[in-house]
Amino acid sequence: MIFSIFNKKSAEELADEAQKAFIKLEYNKAIKLYKNAIKKTSNSDETFAEYYFNLAIMYKNINFTKNALNSINKAIEIKDDNYKFYFERAEIKNLLNDKSKDQDLEKAYNLLKEYLSDEDYIEVLKVIEYPIKTREQIDSFANVYLKINNSFKAIEIINNYILQDKKDVSLYDLKTDILTKMGRLQDAIDTISKAIIMAPNCGHYYIMRSVLNNDTNNIEKAKSDIEIALNCDLSEEDRKNAEKIKKDIT
Repeated sequence: MIFSIFNKKSAEELADEAQKAFIKLEYNKAIKLYKNAIKKTSNSDETFAEYYFNLAIMYKNINFTKNALNSINKAIEIKDDNYKFYFERAEIKNLLNDKSKDQDLEKAYNLLKEYLSDEDYIEVLKVIEYPIKTREQIDSFANVYLKINNSFKAIEIINNYILQDKKDVSLYDLKTDILTKMGRLQDAIDTISKAIIMAPNCGHYYIMRSVLNNDTNNIEKAKSDIEIALNCDLSEEDRKNAEKIKKDIT
């Protein structure tokens, strides 16, 4: 039955569902979806290598490290000029204690330098060369990955910390911001809704969801959220924003 459903969907639809599963930390489901998307994609399609890259990240996160290496090798075989792929392979090789990771890092650095201005390049290297050690670093790391068009790494960072501390509601706040920047508005709504469940008296989260609902033409829900927000304790800045949003949606 599941196979039949997969057969009826396009590669793009399967990949989109895979990304939704990844956002929800459903890595095994994402793997099945990406594998089926790959089967339906021509090796000349520019998304073909990206699917293998995404698949590698899925495998790595369930500790199937050799499968992850095979997948990222395939991505590089298809497209050998993408710095994201080399950074990911270096990370996977590091888990396997493979010293050839340094060659991948050098290749990635050289490709990245061609892509960014000198100023941005230095900023990105500061993030990539030093692992995250504190909660405060997550925001800047995630946003740097977005800057270099590596949204999957941004979400991966946040997901890993959510798995470590599911009670940190601010992680869902940050994840909502990242998903919004990625243009995944419904996923952003679903994520901030989790924050609201965890902190039902936080007016700021209702403001965020109101904006997202308005952007997706859910006007009544947007109005409802902004009314709830205005009945919560808000900072002066949040109250001004909420009052402006209320005017804009009415």
